[in-house]
Amino acid sequence: MAILIPAYPGPASAVPGYLDWGGVISSPLGGVDQKLNRLGDRFTIDVTMNTMPTAEDATAWVAALIQAQKDGGIFPWPQAISVNGSGDAVIDGPGQAGTTLKLRGLSSGRTFLRGQFISVVHGGRRYLHIIAAAGVANGLGKVSLLVEPMLRVAYTDGAVVEIDEPKIEGFLEGNRRDWTIDVAMNIGLQFRITEAE
Repeated sequence: MAILIPAYPGPASAVPGYLDWGGVISSPLGGVDQKLNRLGDRFTIDVTMNTMPTAEDATAWVAALIQAQKDGGIFPWPQAISVNGSGDAVIDGPGQAGTTLKLRGLSSGRTFLRGQFISVVHGGRRYLHIIAAAGVANGLGKVSLLVEPMLRVAYTDGAVVEIDEPKIEGFLEGNRRDWTIDVAMNIGLQFRITEAE
């Protein structure tokens, strides 16, 4: 089971990325190019942490990254825009597919902005999405959102949707962790998490 990587003392920098597993098909005879979209697009993030205030903080971080290397890690996704409202929601109905995600359990009028991130907890694992078109919850606290990437799994009805603090869950890149306490306390530790398929 993936472990929650501590957010303290906070990242000095984070470089989010999007992995597109589709491709452009070009005609060898000069015909029209076509985009082939494939299921499986997902997010990745490179994180450089702030310097650790104490050796104890540094060693705790090293232990967390070693655990995450083995079991996968969960890390807060940087939300670049201010999110209005508070509280999370749930998936409204099973069997959803494509790029539309229906939610319920919201306060009436809660707005979702284009470019806002949310994460869905399904089967004990998080899936990260970006909202592709703004939306507003109706009087029943429901909303249909256009999201990217396409839904990779059919979320269960009632699955939790993290709105206020979305998170990325996946594996740390590479097969080793290197560190020195001096580097952790003076530069900060670095790692990359990529969502698992």
